[in-house]
Amino acid sequence: MMQEREGEELRPGEERVVQLREEQLVAHKKLRDLGEIVIRTVVETMPAELQVEAQRDEVEIVHEPVGQAVSDRRGPWEEDGELIVPVYEEQLVVTKRLMLRERLRVRRVSTSERQLFQENVKRERLVIEDPQHTGRVREIAPTVTEHPENAEQHETEDAGFLTRLVSKALE
Repeated sequence: MMQEREGEELRPGEERVVQLREEQLVAHKKLRDLGEIVIRTVVETMPAELQVEAQRDEVEIVHEPVGQAVSDRRGPWEEDGELIVPVYEEQLVVTKRLMLRERLRVRRVSTSERQLFQENVKRERLVIEDPQHTGRVREIAPTVTEHPENAEQHETEDAGFLTRLVSKALE
């Protein structure tokens, strides 16, 4: 490689090297603290309702007249899902005899009714403050009402959302 000679012409087969230079801008970034945010929860109390179907058993008693003379007492027994309870009385006749006066048929009858329960429930809400008023904190509220069956999924999403929110506010 030959050195550059000013004003000289190149001879045949001779090479000359020319160096080109340029200036460039280089940016240096410094992180600086713009402020802080405070995140806290507030517990709100609000009325809630729950309507449930409640089932209960009731007893239906049918008096069945019998009027039959019997020689001994028999205890209650079950027949076709019903409890049969004999009711006896003694009647004074020329002779005393035991009469089966009637039987009680006791069976279960299921009914249902709607019941309304009202109670206050608590829910936590986030409050985000910007004490230095940096104007760099922005809160976006959801537009869809939360349903309890989606709560577990939203808890996971909220955790990621809060991490991104705090990171973005501190950039």
